Amino acid sequence: MQEKINLFTKLLDSVHCVGTVDEAVSAVLKKLLFCPFCDEYFIESASLLDHIKKDHPDRLSSKTIKVEMHEVEDDAETVYICPHCRFAVDNNSSSPTSAIINHIENHTGSIDPTARISFQISRDKELIQTYINGKMEIDLFCCSVCTDIFGDAESLLRHLYYKHSDADSKNIPYETINLIRDCAKDFPTQKKAKVKYKLKYPF
Repeated sequence: MQEKINLFTKLLDSVHCVGTVDEAVSAVLKKLLFCPFCDEYFIESASLLDHIKKDHPDRLSSKTIKVEMHEVEDDAETVYICPHCRFAVDNNSSSPTSAIINHIENHTGSIDPTARISFQISRDKELIQTYINGKMEIDLFCCSVCTDIFGDAESLLRHLYYKHSDADSKNIPYETINLIRDCAKDFPTQKKAKVKYKLKYPF
């Protein structure tokens, strides 16, 4: 318990421009990273990711899925393949590079907005035929919180961090909110005084 109080007190010291206890609680919640699968929370992304790997490894397991969504026609000679879900477009598309990049951007938006976009280009006739025959299969990692799918466990982990670890993404236990509120009882008036002092000397 004391460890949590120390954590919330430390976070409150880094909060500025709040006027009420509720604003202080909200500011602290925005700084916390919540596990999507339990009530644990962290202030560092590495700690959250380590926790998920250690305590929820079953949420990072893969399953074999048939690739049903693709744009590979019978006369395809080249395919452009998404590294995340193996969606593919062929050389018959008016702009296959743009088509596959647009598709991949949907993934990177839910993994890491700054992620580098890369894709595979293949002329392998056997691979192309598996798409044409509807037999292309791959092991994919499915998010158990939403419907997004990924090509590897690390991409799924980054997705869980970017999309499912903020306070808005889950119901925060009432005890956690009350503990933050207790830590912030005298906080807003103290901080307000500091903010006013700073505004007096804007330089």
